[in-house]
Amino acid sequence: MQRFTEDDFGLTWLMNSFHADWTSCAGSEVGALGLALWDELDPRQVMSLRRDAASLMERLPAGTVERLWDSGVEFPGFFGPRVPSGTLWMRLIVRECDAWLSRNRTVPLGKADQEEGFDHADAVLGELEEEVDHLGEELTSALIQCVRCCTPDLAFRILLQALECKGQQIDRSRYERLEGIGTNLRYGKFLVSRLEHLVTR
Repeated sequence: MQRFTEDDFGLTWLMNSFHADWTSCAGSEVGALGLALWDELDPRQVMSLRRDAASLMERLPAGTVERLWDSGVEFPGFFGPRVPSGTLWMRLIVRECDAWLSRNRTVPLGKADQEEGFDHADAVLGELEEEVDHLGEELTSALIQCVRCCTPDLAFRILLQALECKGQQIDRSRYERLEGIGTNLRYGKFLVSRLEHLVTR
């Protein structure tokens, strides 16, 4: 049983909206969020996004949330006068998701979509230990907190997003381990495979 999408979902799906030139499409961070949450979106995408944002908002300190978010977006210096903290940003995301869900039809998240990955926490933590030199101690620590306080699934998706944003090369055996974790977390075929171009030849 797979998740509702073959591709990315939740918070890491939203991170991809904040590419290097996102300001050419929207005048503010909340404006870009509004563009991402268009009315024809699959409601399960919105529900997954809300779930991720609420988890970070409720379970991690603002600074930790900021490190996690910054690791997965191309736009430098995201937090500032308009969005002063990670907690506030997650709260804004939850608010906009709630507004979307109040005006559109919803469907329940399936069993696969609710997979949090706690049975695979050790495997995710093992991959984080492999990346300390590349990601730095602060981000690695934030990801470990995400595994333990939120879900291994969310931490693993943010790890994948950070690797892609950094263009970090990985060897074939490592990539195959990431694929295996993705399979265990019931990801679709395009989520981990977007890193395949980073595999060393």
